[in-house]
Amino acid sequence: MHLLVSGLAAVFFFLHIDVEPAAYAAPGTFLYAGCSPSRYAPNTAFDSNLNSLLASMASTASSGATYSSFTSGTAPEAESESAAADGAASSAAYGLYQCRGDLRPGECEACVRDTVARLGAVCAGATAASLQSDGCYVRYGAARARRGLVGRRALADTSVAYHRCSAGTSGDAWFLRSRDAVLSELQQGVDDATAAASGSGGYKVSASGPVQGVAQCLGGVAAADCTSCLAQAVAQVHGTCGAALAADVYLVQCSVRYWTNANYVRSSQGNPEDDAGRTVAIAIGISAGVAALVVFISFLRKACSS
Repeated sequence: MHLLVSGLAAVFFFLHIDVEPAAYAAPGTFLYAGCSPSRYAPNTAFDSNLNSLLASMASTASSGATYSSFTSGTAPEAESESAAADGAASSAAYGLYQCRGDLRPGECEACVRDTVARLGAVCAGATAASLQSDGCYVRYGAARARRGLVGRRALADTSVAYHRCSAGTSGDAWFLRSRDAVLSELQQGVDDATAAASGSGGYKVSASGPVQGVAQCLGGVAAADCTSCLAQAVAQVHGTCGAALAADVYLVQCSVRYWTNANYVRSSQGNPEDDAGRTVAIAIGISAGVAALVVFISFLRKACSS
């Protein structure tokens, strides 16, 4: 009996230390940034308008709004689209922010504040800039870049702004079916009414078997355009990351990510395969531990009856 108790304790200790979760990363963790080559002069009207706009972002995020767009200053009344496209001067600044749909108001506000501060350091003096953190996105531009902030020109851009694939892969049929089911559901997006009601800009979650995933479109993007963008993002996931256990793909107006561990959605530091690989290792370890325990108990029963 002493041997049985010792064996049970050993197996329990083995399982306990293996299932400890990984630490969460802060939602404001940096992913990527883009800065225009053009620069604005300090102490100008645009400089003042931009500072006002960025301050408004953090203030609005504190209200709980997941997405919001802003204008600071007045664009010339006679400004035409052709003039804007040619880079006509304007002191007005335009911008937007968006938080991941599952962040709480306090988390969204903190993420936007951190991202705005980091954007000012990374793209100091840039006339237009954007920065994607793990939990939120901030973008701004001058009048001539207004249509590129949320316009159809940006929607036509299907290039990948950022991607991350786990080094760990799996050819397991169950995993692949589950992964494909999640991606298929995510690329359907959400309708306009759902996006408007949630204020999340088309945030959607999905799960199948061991795989979980999320997708999100930029606020203000119509449902049809959102679905088109997500289809492009899913195609990029397949083409870029293959059978990776976890992957993120960000396009200009939408993003798609999936993982095999519930912690991964908040973990952008280190390698995604660490969490995904840990999940697979835990499953194997538990199965092996249970099998060993069954064999051990069977052996003791036979020894006691003989």
